[in-house]
Amino acid sequence: METVRLLGLALAAAAAGADLRWRRVPKVLTLGGVAAGLGWHAWAGGLLPALAAAAAGLLLGLPLLQLRVLGGGDVKLLAALGAVLGWHLWTWSLEFGLLAAGAWALAQAAARRELPFLPQRMAAVAAGWREHGLQPHPDFNLETPGAAAIPFAAALFLGVLAALRWA
Repeated sequence: METVRLLGLALAAAAAGADLRWRRVPKVLTLGGVAAGLGWHAWAGGLLPALAAAAAGLLLGLPLLQLRVLGGGDVKLLAALGAVLGWHLWTWSLEFGLLAAGAWALAQAAARRELPFLPQRMAAVAAGWREHGLQPHPDFNLETPGAAAIPFAAALFLGVLAALRWA
């Protein structure tokens, strides 16, 4: 089990470093993580929970990619961390990571003095979904020039750290 924890921590740290530096998570890192994680669990036991977590990462991430809330590297990282950490540690890492991402986004909005506008913007996104279905909002997505965006891999790294400590 210790090997899985170290592998998960190394994967999350490398992805966070790449995301902070280049705003990308390399495919070789994520696909290598999936292969290493599933290979490890096939050898050591626990393949089904690792497969379930990897699949859940894809199923969770793909709609967020379509909405342009996450990038493709983030989606593949969700699957890779699932493959490496297995179901239990992955779910805790995701929960802590989402809390970190939310806090980071709120801090960024506060620094940009945009907190008062968040309810109105969230209502505009929800209204767009009601009117046009689950499509990216033209003004509030990752591709919008000047959009506030956090390096999600870094938030997931914080989630992995917290899960390894408390889960």
